[in-house]
Amino acid sequence: MDDANFAGTAKSNDCTLIITEGDSAKSLAVSGFSVVGRDHYGVFPLKGKPLNVRDKTNSQVMKNEEIMNLVEIMGLKFGVVYTEENVKSLRYGSLMIMADQDLDGSHIKGLVINFIHQYWPSLLDVSGFLQQFITPIVKCTKGKKSETFFTLPEYEEWKESTGNNAKGWSIKYYKGLGTSTSSEAKEYFSNLDIHEIHFNKLSSDRISRDDDDMDDDMDVDDRLAASGGDMINLAFDKKRADDRKKWLRALDKTAFVNYSEAQRKGINYSEFINKELALYFRYDTTRSLPNVLDGLKPSQRKVLFACFKKKLKNEIKVAQLAGYVGEHSAYHHGEVSLHGAIVGMAQNYCGSNK
Repeated sequence: MDDANFAGTAKSNDCTLIITEGDSAKSLAVSGFSVVGRDHYGVFPLKGKPLNVRDKTNSQVMKNEEIMNLVEIMGLKFGVVYTEENVKSLRYGSLMIMADQDLDGSHIKGLVINFIHQYWPSLLDVSGFLQQFITPIVKCTKGKKSETFFTLPEYEEWKESTGNNAKGWSIKYYKGLGTSTSSEAKEYFSNLDIHEIHFNKLSSDRISRDDDDMDDDMDVDDRLAASGGDMINLAFDKKRADDRKKWLRALDKTAFVNYSEAQRKGINYSEFINKELALYFRYDTTRSLPNVLDGLKPSQRKVLFACFKKKLKNEIKVAQLAGYVGEHSAYHHGEVSLHGAIVGMAQNYCGSNK
């Protein structure tokens, strides 16, 4: 934890705590501090994904080190209803989520929102309290031309519009915030109006229950309905798994957050969940369940593809094959999960669940 100089002082309301996805992302934020300074900005790296507190008991939440660290750093008190006035009692006046721009990063944003909504829903009604820091997921360059994309669907749409599948363009995929360089970090923090997205007040986040685009087969309470608060509950309450299935089936699969518009108007919680977090849920289902056509998950299919391409016939170390798969099959996740997939596929004894 790198504390802001003014945190916990009379100027604490002007301070922003940046929570990042791991230490590599923290180093990116620290590089940006050379631009904005350390007086009003602090940074705290999370270890992995936060706990989904929606169905946990108070004792389980209290035992979670990451959650309690965040509560202590912010100066939050359980049971307090925060307003525009008493929010000034916190050590930081705003919280900024700086997660990877990939789908797992969207899940982390959602889990943080879920945590705050579970215990302090009033905080989501404090203007400017919750923000997210967006970074490019893909950068394409061709000569002096440059295109930057903050979502993969936006990039895919542009790639198709080129007519030749972006042939001739140099494409860089940003696996995580650690992929960005120190100079890019300074560029991000020099243009906060582009990268800093505010969440709009929860009370203003209302959707008509009579929207014609809703699926008629869904009950009124299950539609993309009512408010951002309902959507947060729908996304993270384990008891509403069946409702989540209906919700995901009813969503427009081509929809994505228009960050150009969000930079000007902010983003509603319902829009974030329907257009960004929903992409994570769909992708998580895809990578977790074997495909009916070949019985393979995406990670297994990429391993098999790499083995065929390498014309692999002899023994090879797991780490060597994992490196080859990552290089030749556009595998965008950690090597540990890839190692597990390779080992599982190599096992040939009964019960190996290969």
